[in-house]
Amino acid sequence: MGLPMPFLIAFGLALVLTPAFGRMGLAVGLVDRPEDALKIHSRPVPVLGGVAVMASALGTLAALRSWLPSAVIVAAAIALGAGLLDDTKPVPPWLRLLLQAAAAGVLLGAGFSLGPLGVLSAIGGLVLVLACANATNMLDGQDALVGGLAAIAALGLSALAAWSGGSEAARLGLALGGALVGFTIWNRPPARIFLGNGGAYAVGTLLAVIALVVTSQSGWRGLLAAGVCLGVFAFEIVFTVTRRFLSGSPIVPGDRFHSFDLLA
Repeated sequence: MGLPMPFLIAFGLALVLTPAFGRMGLAVGLVDRPEDALKIHSRPVPVLGGVAVMASALGTLAALRSWLPSAVIVAAAIALGAGLLDDTKPVPPWLRLLLQAAAAGVLLGAGFSLGPLGVLSAIGGLVLVLACANATNMLDGQDALVGGLAAIAALGLSALAAWSGGSEAARLGLALGGALVGFTIWNRPPARIFLGNGGAYAVGTLLAVIALVVTSQSGWRGLLAAGVCLGVFAFEIVFTVTRRFLSGSPIVPGDRFHSFDLLA
């Protein structure tokens, strides 16, 4: 069975599951309401797109009987749950970071780390997971933006994983990329569903997982190549944190001065 198959199956699943979870979000009230000036939508939009993406990507791998470490599933579930909790009722930043760190801790405990950094590999892995999760959330500010960027990153990392011999990580990247493309069909302007904080944290966590596999197998070359795939995410988090620090603004609250807002 060729490697493109996970992409196609996940794409088809997401195309069907995304509107279904959208209706569920509307039914249970899990929506993003346009209650402040930061919102660009004019009506409540469901925020369960990330659940559809995770169900499509991981469901595809299960259907294909593709091996996936239980630590990856648990870490993605923790990240998804942390974001869904925040989507339901805003939680303090420290709690969000603590839950994201718990997801990273599960991965580190299972042997995932940023290998080329030697004694700092565990810390590097923790930083990578936290950075990917939060950068994905930061980029989720325009319709279809984060879905497209994350799909490109997932497919790029998948190619790197295949090149370095990590066929299972490559399948994960293909499935995640396919699920994100299927989701983005429904997230294009005007968006009918959002990824949500849960989806952003979970997608970022899985991107970090594939990058960790690539770096563990290809050393510094893999680290640099994975950095290219995640370059937009890295730029956004550095740009945002630096801008807010220099201006004396709080680091955590959202604003409309992200790079994509300025470009728009």
